[in-house]
Order: sequence, then structure tokens, then C-alpha cells
Amino acid sequence: MASQSGDEPNFASSGSGSASVSGSISSVQNDNSSPLWNYVTKLEKRGATGGIWNYRCNICGETRNESYTRVKAHLLQISGEGIAICKKVTKSQKLEMLTLLEEWEKIKKQGASREVPLPSQCQSGIAIESSSKKRKFNLSPIAKSFNMNVRAQLDDEIARMFYTGGLPFNLARNPHYQRAFTFAATHDIGGYVPPDYNKLRTSLLLQEKNIVENLLQPIKATWQEK
Repeated sequence: MASQSGDEPNFASSGSGSASVSGSISSVQNDNSSPLWNYVTKLEKRGATGGIWNYRCNICGETRNESYTRVKAHLLQISGEGIAICKKVTKSQKLEMLTLLEEWEKIKKQGASREVPLPSQCQSGIAIESSSKKRKFNLSPIAKSFNMNVRAQLDDEIARMFYTGGLPFNLARNPHYQRAFTFAATHDIGGYVPPDYNKLRTSLLLQEKNIVENLLQPIKATWQEK
């Protein structure tokens, strides 16, 4: 791990990644604790307040005066952020940074959930209890055999994902949408947690990009001939 005063770059390895982000939740509530700072050398704080630092990139050696957002864009090669990307970052270094950042973001977000719990059809009394007579609703043997209560609750959760996330209803026609739920329903993957916000936009996105690039290689190989 690179110190803030050392001159020689010393990149964090994947084996020491947990040490970079294993602090308590309170220690990762701001960007100053991001593991990405380990890939630059902080030279001087700019101003008494704010997060602007004069730093040197440990990978390309360039010196810059930027905030954490632009440090992140520089290292992860994110264009459109008003800063030149680091052209010397290798794929392995980028994947390492994304993995560390994903772990840090998970720790950072551990806290009170902002989700507003809403009852399902069964819990709200639509299917289980009559709102007027408060009478138990007995499921038929066929409904019990197909676990209709659980199916209805899953429908509620999926629908609310669309409504609260502002997702277009056309997404339901996407074959990957159907395939994902079918795969989950037909495989024993107890305890599985779907990928979160950061995993979708970092490591999984990079992985998919590499897959597409590999698929394009046979086509690119013919460009010089055709």
C-alpha cells in the first residue's frame, strides 16, 4: 500500500484488499477512506475544507489537483468527468480496484435501510383475510400445491421493483429478464443475493465488456483483408 509521503509507488495487492476496507462502518462514511487513494500519493491538501488534493498517480506518475470523484475517474478510466484517464492502468489493476471499491461501498452502505416496507397481497388482507368480516381465507388444495401465496408475493416484489425504480414495462419482454427468474427458480441457490448497484456498474460490466471483445476478435481479424 502506498503511503502519502513515499516516492515509490506500491500498489495494493488483491491479497491485502480486505485490510484496505476492513474498518468499521463509521470509518468509511466519507470518500477519504476509499481504497482508491492507495493508488495515488497525496502531496498537499488544497484549502481548509473540501476534498481537493494535490496528488501524484502511482501508476502513470502524473501530478494533479483534483477531488475524489476525478481521482476515481482517472484511475478507473471513466471518460466524461473532466479529467484525463490514466492510460497506464492494466486490466488486472483496474479489476483489482473495482473489487476493492465494491467491497468498500458495501461496508459504507451498511446502516439503516431506506426501504419502506409494504405488505404483499397476502399480508395486506387481500388474499388471506376479508377486510370487512375479518374472516380467514382458505386456499384450495390446488392453490396450496402450487404455493400460490408465495408466487403472489414474488409478483408483488417484482412489480414494485418496476414501479419504485421507474423501469419501463418493456423490460419484462427482455429475454434475460425471464431467463434470470427461471434460472433462479429451477436451481438450488439458497442464500443467493443478486448483484448490487456497484457490482452491476463495475466488475460485472467490465466482465461483460471483455466477453463482447473476445467475441469480436474473429471479426476484427478479417478487417485487414476485407
